[in-house]
Amino acid sequence: MKRALIIAVVALVGCASPGGPANQGSLPGDAAQVRPSRVTIGIGAEIDTLVTKFEGGNTFASEFHFMTNSPLAIRNEQGVASPLLAAELPSQDAGTWIARPDGSMQTTWKLRPNAAWHDGQPITSADFTFALRVYLDERVPVRDREPEQWIDRIEPIDDKSFVIHWKRPYPWANALMARQLEALPEHRMGSVYEAVDPEAFFNHSFWTSTDYVGTGPFRLVRWDPGSQLVYRAFDRYFMGKPSIDEVVFRIISDTGTVVANVLGGSVDATVGITLGQQGGVTVRSVWGQSAEGQVFATPVRFRYIQIQLDPERTQQPALMDVRVRRAMAQGMDRPTIAEIVTQGLSPMTEVPVSPNDPIFRRVDSAIVKHSYDPSRAAALLQETGWARVGDALADSRGQPFAIDMRTTASSDNETEMGIIAADLSKLGMQVTQTVVPQSRIRDNEFRVTFPGLNTTAQSIDVPGTMAVAISDQCATAARRFAGSNRGCWRNAEFDRFYQVASTSLDVAERETAVVQALRVLTEDVGIIGLSYNTENVAVRKGLIGPGPRWPAQVGNTWNIHEWRWQ
Repeated sequence: MKRALIIAVVALVGCASPGGPANQGSLPGDAAQVRPSRVTIGIGAEIDTLVTKFEGGNTFASEFHFMTNSPLAIRNEQGVASPLLAAELPSQDAGTWIARPDGSMQTTWKLRPNAAWHDGQPITSADFTFALRVYLDERVPVRDREPEQWIDRIEPIDDKSFVIHWKRPYPWANALMARQLEALPEHRMGSVYEAVDPEAFFNHSFWTSTDYVGTGPFRLVRWDPGSQLVYRAFDRYFMGKPSIDEVVFRIISDTGTVVANVLGGSVDATVGITLGQQGGVTVRSVWGQSAEGQVFATPVRFRYIQIQLDPERTQQPALMDVRVRRAMAQGMDRPTIAEIVTQGLSPMTEVPVSPNDPIFRRVDSAIVKHSYDPSRAAALLQETGWARVGDALADSRGQPFAIDMRTTASSDNETEMGIIAADLSKLGMQVTQTVVPQSRIRDNEFRVTFPGLNTTAQSIDVPGTMAVAISDQCATAARRFAGSNRGCWRNAEFDRFYQVASTSLDVAERETAVVQALRVLTEDVGIIGLSYNTENVAVRKGLIGPGPRWPAQVGNTWNIHEWRWQ
């Protein structure tokens, strides 16, 4: 497989047009130092909207959002939080984070005095009070309402400082990151919000065009749908004008084409899972000989199977029986699947907890493990009334066990799906395989109404990643299909443990709740874990800045304002 990809790349490289610093020409002496710099980034799909909270869950969305939006705080590659749009982080020692006996809290935030929107207007406290109104408006289909749903109100102190009053404890109230209470331009969209209905506000062209003004280091200046997005450095960015003058996101959904563009010189860097596992091996192999760049491999995502448990959506009602779900988990050779798909970089995992996490041993000893055991899987299916009729599995009426499986288009995903389908077929199931084109990953309704199984991945962030299984994240039509629990698994016990894990200010109490919640999840097989998804980020020689990220810090462009050509 690797050899075939390399051969294909060699054929394509000759067709790739030169890019990156090479396409800027060369000037002698000091003249070369003042020439504007440009970075071309290869990415697997484009976005729906420039607002983080309005995006429905696109895998690549955060890469774009860090260009135009800056959250209050950010985490570096070691996970250490620091202020970004905020001048400082609230702290209990400084008296700017107060936790009361009744569970309520307050945090005082100060904005950087020079922080401005892309149109030059200052970013103020009013932009945060406006944002909270929008995010809490049930008529507006935001991606999620955490942590906004735990906020009672925002009290402005002056234009550059405000107090957030919390209804209940929130352990990370002093480090609000991307997708958490990000400002909205009240001076541009406040009157629109008041004048039109929520749907018209949500669908306003301002959020999806070059009219958009954000808080980030770059401003969108051109958007060619399906092809590219072009950004220019914002001169008045509060952290200083970026060293890179122009950033181009080139939309390339095919892994082989991504590899060809990287090796051919027309793409300077990739982000997220654009390059894939196989592509990462190929580029690393070629560049290892030529020293033209580096590929950073970081296990940052949890790959798993979602199971459709909404009675109105599933086309295989047998999935509602936990014994059937256990049979499926035990009928898949998941260790081998992980070995093949990740090129040996990741072991199989049941849960979204990294082996490097201090809590991993406790979790590992408490969860229910579904080891590969086809005989036991067959016995479980027989218990539920499914019997083998020749090579097929059928119920008492002779109806076959038919199930559809989906995955998003990419060579890694399709390889994985093929192996899983083969294992389930060995149990007698009739498995159809549906490849979802990159163009449809922004279609929330299509993504959540899968009829059987769906493979996907989430950034590892305990307990944040566990939200993919809480009841109120079930992506229903009433919520316009926004929500990370696409399979709609519901378990009241899991919800209770998650509540503690995401609210307690006591670290030991939170960790115990995480362990118990994951025990419940694996016992009831709410999802089926597969592996740790490694991001392979290719970076051309001379480009400083791109590299590994903290798993919970979604997006490799989190530090785009610091990137530069050496």
